[in-house]
Amino acid sequence: MLVVAALVSGGAAACSSPPPSGAGATTAATTTVSAASGEVAGKVTVGGRQLYLECHGSGSPTILLQSGYGNGGDIWSAAAAHPPAVAKALAATNRVCVYDRPGSTLQVDSNGTPLATIQPGRSDQVSMPRTSTSLVTEWHDLLATAGVPGPYLLVGHSIGGLFALLYARTYPDQVAGLVTVDATPPAFARLLKPSTQALLKASLKAPSSITGYAFEQYDLDEILATLSAAPALKAMPTTLMFAGLPQQVSDPAAQEFLKDAALVQDQARADFAASLPGATTVTVPDATHYIHVDRRDTFTAAVHAVAAKT
Repeated sequence: MLVVAALVSGGAAACSSPPPSGAGATTAATTTVSAASGEVAGKVTVGGRQLYLECHGSGSPTILLQSGYGNGGDIWSAAAAHPPAVAKALAATNRVCVYDRPGSTLQVDSNGTPLATIQPGRSDQVSMPRTSTSLVTEWHDLLATAGVPGPYLLVGHSIGGLFALLYARTYPDQVAGLVTVDATPPAFARLLKPSTQALLKASLKAPSSITGYAFEQYDLDEILATLSAAPALKAMPTTLMFAGLPQQVSDPAAQEFLKDAALVQDQARADFAASLPGATTVTVPDATHYIHVDRRDTFTAAVHAVAAKT
């Protein structure tokens, strides 16, 4: 979320709000939603549940936007400066798809205007916490069911960057390129002091502030173990974007996290880049954790550069 309720970042600090385990069978899409062509905004039935999907524009590769922790697909329609927002900007040249992960929340309307209060995401709820494998399987099944055409250029923000990386390593034949946006560096799990590691892990299990609605929850150790066991990333155009400015927070625990993270972020980012041979790194000096909101122009330029190499 743009309103800080958690801390997951590529070093500058993350702030977010807030298929069941196993593969989960793919079922037919709802009769009104097919992402193979045309403008799409609706629910797709996957494994007996409904997932909200939006696709706009045309052109290959198809750009898939995976939000950070707590954020629904609406976050890609928000632009603090340099409008239009990234979803609209990218759809001018490529097919662009977003979806609401179960447990995510909405903060802006279709025009990118902030809502008065955060709202539940548009996908059916699932039991929490969930595994990274179940999430990537859900994402894969959603795309297959809705007929979203490949090849895919995956773009993942914050913890979503790790989900995008896991998808690319799990389904390599579908993925032509990868962009991570201030993704959580795996090395944080060993470089941060224990008390700060605990804050980071707790940030992925934020309590819900919406009555009757369960925020998404994950186990960071599980995510990192699953990534470690996955096949290596195949050779593909890859860019790692990092924020140059720290997130502005008022919560004392968040401030403490940011201070400790700043001490190790350069090493964590360098280790992340070194783990992906051939990856290009881009630091955006005037952007915070939400690079795609703060600097839409720089972000879209980076995505277009990767798309041009696919």
